[in-house]
Formats: sequence, structure tokens, C-alpha cells
Amino acid sequence: GSFVAGVAVFALREKLLKLFRKFETEEPSKQGRVPIFVMMPLDTITNDGKLVNDLATRGPWLKGLANNGATGIMVDVWWGLVETAPGTYNFEGYLELCKLCKELGLKLQAVMSFHQCGGNVGDNVSFPIPSWALEPARAQGFLYKDRDGKISEDCLSLSADKQQIFPGKGGTGKRDAIACYSDFMAAFASTFAPFLGSTIVEIQVGMGPCGELRYPSYMMSQGWDYPGVGLIMAHDTGMEKMLKEAAAAAGKPQFGSVPASCPTNTCGMPEDCVLFSAKSSGDSHRTGGHGAFFLEWYHKTLLSHGDTILRAACAAFPKIQDLSFSIKVSGIHWHCMHPSRATETCAGYVPSLETGSGAYSNIAKMLGGVAKQTGRDVFFNFTCLEMSNISQGPGMPHADSSPEDLIAEVRRACIQEQVPLCGENALQFGLPESDWALSQIRTQTRGWATGHDKMHSVTLLRLDDGFARPSSLKTLRKWVASV
Repeated sequence: GSFVAGVAVFALREKLLKLFRKFETEEPSKQGRVPIFVMMPLDTITNDGKLVNDLATRGPWLKGLANNGATGIMVDVWWGLVETAPGTYNFEGYLELCKLCKELGLKLQAVMSFHQCGGNVGDNVSFPIPSWALEPARAQGFLYKDRDGKISEDCLSLSADKQQIFPGKGGTGKRDAIACYSDFMAAFASTFAPFLGSTIVEIQVGMGPCGELRYPSYMMSQGWDYPGVGLIMAHDTGMEKMLKEAAAAAGKPQFGSVPASCPTNTCGMPEDCVLFSAKSSGDSHRTGGHGAFFLEWYHKTLLSHGDTILRAACAAFPKIQDLSFSIKVSGIHWHCMHPSRATETCAGYVPSLETGSGAYSNIAKMLGGVAKQTGRDVFFNFTCLEMSNISQGPGMPHADSSPEDLIAEVRRACIQEQVPLCGENALQFGLPESDWALSQIRTQTRGWATGHDKMHSVTLLRLDDGFARPSSLKTLRKWVASV
């Protein structure tokens, strides 16, 4: 019975695909100067990893994108969905999606999603990281932890990068986290070899919570709410050991612990703690001996983690023309106008003590360095493109938010380091109803420019029945041509 049912489902899928290929193509749409991608739903692939979810509905959605000027799509390749057993990879559903994109002439940005799906803004499904990785990390203290002992299960701590505590392929031997990520990416590269550089044009390398290069400092699942500064996440066993070793190596063993001056309330403001308050000073302030030492270590450790994973990605994928890499950096726009830049700092984006400028020049420098040394194209992907100062500021002045200034700072860092800049919107919006957002994104892309100030590409989130409405696609078609 189940075999017959399986054959029937297969036949239906084939029939749908054939029907689908017969769709009349409209008058070709015009693409603008900046390629526009659209992010796929979180549950694009079925829970068993074998098929594209609801192909009968989503197939026509993709056709709609192809017919209305989109260059391609972005999809999360979930670690927890693909590698349920160590070293065993199931990419079947993603292969089906890739073949569909090829037929439609859509390009694909594949995200190596080494984080969980669930617990973040807009998450409607749940794919935890693999239990065989989560459990040893939990047991041995390699999951990010705040000062009160609350852990994040969003991703592994960077302190696990070089810890051989995870089962090897087939369950034999041990691997560290970097080896787990490398093996996953190499398996993806091997499976999708025929599509690399043609259909698959970008690999976004997951580096932390939500796939972003940062610490999970603001967690809605742990009570965080906007515009709280969040918490310092350096209390797991692994990070505490790394900090102690770094302080001893610097000849400052007294700085071998997280300063007690750090925020205690995830929803607090910068002035609520000694580390960030503009009225404070002393050894444990961000400008003092202990505070400054800790924050520099916290930032550099994150950069080093990013550098290591990016190099692992470059090694896992063959050198192919038109295959690029990108790193996602979170657009943390609240409190960026406070001298401490507290929210950015808690996430690991620690500003320069001398100039107050953001951490983005250091991030761009790291990406540019890897790009030069490996001969690969590496992009800096930044969020919050749709936000304007005026939309964020007046209603909540205590948030010290200034997204446009933040984007300008990131753009300047990318120009300086000759790293292409890409962008995404932070929050989903309806296309026909949100002319303000589309207009703001168009302004930020600088499609008319000829240098690195012009955005390399933009990814809109997220494809769903609202995005696929005829009125949305009509808006998309007109907007794409204007960018």
C-alpha cells in the first residue's frame, strides 16, 4: 500500500512539474542594475529533508519571481535537517529545489545554516541543531551562556571551534566544530558540483545566531525586548577558559574574568550599567583597564572565529568563477548613537576606543584579507536596509537608533577595504503596501554608482502567499527595473 501511494505521489509531482514547464512566459521583465534575490520560506524543505514542501503552491511562486525580474532566491540549508547522523547528509529536497531553479533560470544563494530555526523574529517552524552536536556541547559547556547561567541553543559557542568533542563521520572518532562545519560544506559542494557557479552563485557562511557573525546577546526566548542592550555572552565554560588564558598570556591575570560591570538586565539601557554608562569611569568601565581589555578580547575572538570558518568554507568549495561567499552581519541600529554603542558591543561589534567608530572596518578588513589570500570573492552582507532614521527615531528617542548612519558607516568600511556590500531588509513587509520601504532600499543600493559604494545585490524577505500575490509581483517587477 505505501509503495503504491509513493508511486502515486511521485507521478503527481511529475505531472505538476510538466504542467509547470508548459506555463506561458510573459513579456520578459527588465532587471535593474542591482540583482534582487528573494528569501525562501523557512520550511522550504519537508521535515524528512526529501522534498520541496508544497511544490504545487510554491512552484508557481518561483515561476512568478522568474517572470517578474528577480535574479534568484536565497534558501537556508539547515544543518539539523541535513545531517541528522554524524557524516550522513541528506540534500534530496535541496537538489529538487536547485533543479527547479535551473529550469526557471533563477540563481541560488545557499546559506550554510549552522544555527537552529526557531525562537527568533518571524520563525514559524523549528529545526534545532543536530542532537549529536547539541548534547555534547551542552554537557561540556560549549553553548553560549549569560551571567545568570541561561544558555542559547541557537548555535554552538565559538569556544567549541577547536574542541574535539563531537562524533566523527559514521560515529567513529571525534571532530571539533570547525571540522563538522567543513565536512558539511564539502558534502554540499560535492553533491551540488554540477550547479556551482551556474545556478548556485553564492554561499552564505553561517557563523552564529541567525547565521550572523555575532554573539546571541539579544534573545527573545530569554525575555529580551526592543530596545534592550542585551547581555554579554561569555560565560560558557569554553569562553571563560579562553578569557583566562588570554589574560595570562597578556601578563594581566587579574583581567581573566568577565567584568562585574556588564549589563544585568537584557532589556536595560546603556546608562543602567557601569560598563557602558557615559557617567561612569574606572577600571571596570569600557574605557578602563579591565573593561577595555575584556571588550577587545570579546571582539577579536569573534573576528578570529569568522576568519576560521570563512577559510574553512573557501577550502571546502572548489575555485569556480561566479561562485562567491558572503558573511551576514546584523544591523544593530539601536543605541548606535550612544557613546558606548552598547547593543552592538554585547553582540561583539565593539567600537574603537580611540575614534568611537564601529567594528565594521575590522570585519571588512578580515573579509578582504581572506578574499585576497584565497583568491575568492567575499561579500559583506548587512541587514536593516529598509529602515530610515525618521521611521525609527521620533517614536522612541531613548532607543538612540540611527539605521541610515549605521549603513553609511558599513558602506564606508567596505569601500575602504574594497569588499562588495550586499543587503537585506530586517523585517518583512508587504510590497504593494510599503512603497516607503522599497524606496528606502532603492536609495541604499546606489544602483547608479560605479564603485564599491554600489550594492552588489539585495535579498528581500520573505517569499510567502502575500509576496506571491499578483499585486506584489507587479510591484516587484516595476521596482526591480528601477533599482
